[in-house]
Amino acid sequence: MKPLPYLLAACFACFSFALAAQNLTGTCDLFEEGTNASWPYVLTATSPADPGSSAEQTMEINVLSMPVGASYRVAKTVANGNWFFGNATALSLGLNTVSVAAVSFDRSVKFQFSSGDVEFDLLTVNAEELSCASDLEGVPMANCAAFDVGPNATWPHVITATTPDDPGSSSAQTMNILVSALPADGANYRVVKTVANGNWNNGNAVALNIGMNEVTVSEVSFARSVKFQFSSGAIEVAGISINGASIACEVEPCDDLDADGICDDVDDCVGALDALGICNGTCLEDSNANGICDADEDFVDPSSYCGPGTTWDAASGQCVGADTCMGDFDGDGTIATSDLLGFLAIFGTTCI
Repeated sequence: MKPLPYLLAACFACFSFALAAQNLTGTCDLFEEGTNASWPYVLTATSPADPGSSAEQTMEINVLSMPVGASYRVAKTVANGNWFFGNATALSLGLNTVSVAAVSFDRSVKFQFSSGDVEFDLLTVNAEELSCASDLEGVPMANCAAFDVGPNATWPHVITATTPDDPGSSSAQTMNILVSALPADGANYRVVKTVANGNWNNGNAVALNIGMNEVTVSEVSFARSVKFQFSSGAIEVAGISINGASIACEVEPCDDLDADGICDDVDDCVGALDALGICNGTCLEDSNANGICDADEDFVDPSSYCGPGTTWDAASGQCVGADTCMGDFDGDGTIATSDLLGFLAIFGTTCI
């Protein structure tokens, strides 16, 4: 977990709420990737830059389920800056509380986990309750007034970091965006900037992640424009800052007839999906997931679903070839080459 800029951290707190949802150490953005396969997920409690890094560091995690043998260990730096790794300690179901004693020097303290399948519903570090980004209440980018209309359908939303009129446009430009949800097929951003001769340079598309996305554009020696473009209005934003300044994501007024928080002009379904996934359909339940509404299965003659040359077989629960189809020797509901070959195979034989 990387420290958040102060203003963005304040914004993060505004959107946070208690961890009512269940999360996994392998999917919650608060856990970073570890350096080896034995300890693949890491939660950072403090680093030497934190004013209170020498104080006691505590972690609480309420475990709901876990693989057999799941464990954690403490990793910390000592006075000379070297790393010290504690012994593996078995996790237990319920509340696990871990404390690392205070010292007299600045240091790093991390908690490493052996599995990404540890399920939990409460996580605190130094008595501060933390929320995974996916639990935060975000605003769809299409509804957020902080973003302007992009140049085309591929990049429909854009936010400007600087323009040539800004005194600091040549300095490094940074964006921190906390993403709480992404479309099912993901979403991208790219950096767009002017170069020394005033022409535009369009950067490569980069995939966004749920959680904190940090982007820095290096400083130059000339005045310029820098913008960040986004590929989807369905990206949900829980906080954003440009060059350390938090930007309010005020919701733009729009038509939202189904009150799902998505403007009707970008909503895939203005209304609700029924049990068959049909927008504003009438099917209430499809308990066997066969694509036929239960109400139809109860009251509609199933033979109506059978095609030509087939009939409904109640015993097998499916359409089968009709016995009345003369020439359909293999009973598949059609008269085809296989029937002819079968006939020729026995042609000329004597019936006993």
